[in-house]
Amino acid sequence: MIGIYRGIVVEALTIVQKQSADVWVVESGTLGPFAEASRIPGDTREAVARLAAVTAAGGVTYQTAETEVGGRKFRLYVIGYEPGRLGGPLRIAEGRGIGASHFELVADRKTGLLPSDTIRLGRNRFTVVGLVEGAMNAGGDPAVYITLADAMALQTELDPAAQRVQAARGTVSAGV
Repeated sequence: MIGIYRGIVVEALTIVQKQSADVWVVESGTLGPFAEASRIPGDTREAVARLAAVTAAGGVTYQTAETEVGGRKFRLYVIGYEPGRLGGPLRIAEGRGIGASHFELVADRKTGLLPSDTIRLGRNRFTVVGLVEGAMNAGGDPAVYITLADAMALQTELDPAAQRVQAARGTVSAGV
């Protein structure tokens, strides 16, 4: 039982420890960054960065997404971050970090992806530029890192079929 418990604790803390954050700032009344969606204004990062004793701050999003590679469907834990700020991968095991503002990602080796592979997340294709090790969520889904802008777009975009339904209802524009 102790081994199972320790395994659960280690698994649950993997992403938290990989971020090396001392403080998490989340929306009031939510259960935190890993249990529930939390939306705060983008300028909050700058306000936190100005606090005494804060040496660095970064905006981060977490979400689960499903994709298909080689005819196989699997779940990914998508971490959106601002390159050059806290929240991204601490150590790249192979390849490089994200260098473009859109459509690049760094993947955990457990995804089975390799540098130069491409995958679809939402409506866009992303190119794998680097690999990390040991980044997964509490459910065991391997992580991928993308820019915060791409992650926010992924969170809010509708799947094409759902978009057509909404457009037919007149609730969103057909071009969104």
